[in-house]
Amino acid sequence: MASVTVGQGELNESVKDYPYWWEAAPPGPVGENDPLPPRADVIVVGAGYSGLSVALHLARAGRHVVVIDQDMPGCYASTMNFGAVHRTIRLKFTRLAEVYGIETATRILSEAKAWLEFTIKFIEREKIDCNFRRAGRVYAAHTPEAYEALARDLEFQQRHLPTDSFMIPRAEQHKEVGSESYFGLQLLRDVGHLHSGRYFAGLLARAQEAGVRVIGRTRADAFERQGKDHRVTTTRGVITAKELVLCTNAMTGTQHRLLRHFRRRLIPIHCWTFVTAPLDEATYRSILPTERMVLETLMLYTAMRPLDEERRLIVSAQHLFEHPSADQAAAAVVEQVAQNFPQFRNARASHCWRGTFAMTFDWLPHLGTDSESGAHYLLGLVGTGVPSSGYFGWKLANRILGKPDSETIFADRPFPTRPFYTGNPAWLLPILRGYYRRRDLRERRRALARHRVQRNEPLTRTTTDSLPVH
Repeated sequence: MASVTVGQGELNESVKDYPYWWEAAPPGPVGENDPLPPRADVIVVGAGYSGLSVALHLARAGRHVVVIDQDMPGCYASTMNFGAVHRTIRLKFTRLAEVYGIETATRILSEAKAWLEFTIKFIEREKIDCNFRRAGRVYAAHTPEAYEALARDLEFQQRHLPTDSFMIPRAEQHKEVGSESYFGLQLLRDVGHLHSGRYFAGLLARAQEAGVRVIGRTRADAFERQGKDHRVTTTRGVITAKELVLCTNAMTGTQHRLLRHFRRRLIPIHCWTFVTAPLDEATYRSILPTERMVLETLMLYTAMRPLDEERRLIVSAQHLFEHPSADQAAAAVVEQVAQNFPQFRNARASHCWRGTFAMTFDWLPHLGTDSESGAHYLLGLVGTGVPSSGYFGWKLANRILGKPDSETIFADRPFPTRPFYTGNPAWLLPILRGYYRRRDLRERRRALARHRVQRNEPLTRTTTDSLPVH
């Protein structure tokens, strides 16, 4: 890694191209030298948040559970994410009601609130030291129309659901964000954030303590039904189990028709996560006065929040953009953030890494049981994985066990794909990136002209149909 020019000057230190979370909780080899058991009650493919959550609850109910992962457990999205713990769905409530009806829309948002509270209680009950903080979040409206859309959606929500949110007009937004570029905010007070690495380490430890066998560097290559059993061929041998659970999400492969079936329903989306070196107190407070997370009402959004007591900030940005190195990605992130927060321009990069999460074509998470293969699945968490995976893992375990508290509006829903889509988004992502950039530029220019804003505002990204989720 070489030095990088970010902001006004050249850094003396290289940008670390791995997650900041790995400094305190690095992923490591787990079970790589252990023999693969020939049989289990349940085999789970994928040792991230989702797979370990399913396994933990099954093991505590007395099941013999084996979890395999093609790499080191937790080294992908579970420790490459932004660490947000929220209750939002990609689609706005008004859009959900329009597409699915008010009853289903209400159930969807009610469960989003449930997964937030489930995760918080789980962390407290299991005594997982992961720096969780219910700090709140603001959505920053990039145009007046976006602010009005947020306000209408919130008003509609409040008719049907208790909602701990309210609107902040542009004249008062300086109390929450150190930027004049936005046109008002929506504040969510009950959401928070955590240390992703420590949360994963705690979940892994609890699963192993419950008797779950976790085996890394073991790829599942083939799946076969033998009567009521599942026969899974791996790179380490064959294992037979009564139940098969797929929790591979964005890392779902193509080496078998069962995996290809689900891969066609997932859109791997990448973004870059950036961590600053410690900031001086004045700069830190000038950006986020109340230390709440800020998230823009855009598709190619910027998200930013406090990170630790050293006055670092963590940023998620540059969605869909390819960069040849972490150094160049870091420079691009600084430029993106500085469009709305000029005081960020001199921020030095500590870490910058590329992570991938899985979107779905209907923008909803999915779990259930595949009718043809009999495999259970928990896939396509659309950026909600930190808080939702534990909740859904508990729900899916209860379904397998035949226990109460197994019902969820997200289970066994139609899992759509598109004609000619094979699961490889290489041709699709540049088209999406170009489309959203052009749309953002057009909407931003119109907003500035219509409202006569006499300053050089950032001309980037947008959508008002959906809320960004991370």
